[in-house]
Amino acid sequence: MAEHEHPFGHEPSAIAVRRVLMIGAILALVVLTSVVVLHFVLRDMVMPRHAELMLRPGVLPPEPRLQPSPQNDLAVFRAQKEALLSGYAWTDASHAYARIPIARAMQIYAQQHAKSSAMAGDKNTSAKPESQR
Repeated sequence: MAEHEHPFGHEPSAIAVRRVLMIGAILALVVLTSVVVLHFVLRDMVMPRHAELMLRPGVLPPEPRLQPSPQNDLAVFRAQKEALLSGYAWTDASHAYARIPIARAMQIYAQQHAKSSAMAGDKNTSAKPESQR
């Protein structure tokens, strides 16, 4: 066998294991140091102090706010509107204008409109010549 031939056809190990381990250890140390530094920086400077936040008085957000029970609020709102639409009341202090229920207002409008259309119909029929009647 030749001097440079190795048994089983393997090449010699020319890797500096010690150097590779040292570089790996240095990289691990850098990563570990970075993680520890970031932990303290984030904990002390960036993250809010929750205990202090909980102790300070709360500020209400601007309107409109979320409702805890919108169905109940909607029912109350509709009841108020229904009371306004179905009741009688004065709308001014001099009692010149009144609020009446919608159904009654429609009846009054229909009666007035029927009278005015009947009067207009009489005028139209009397204005037409005899030949067109």
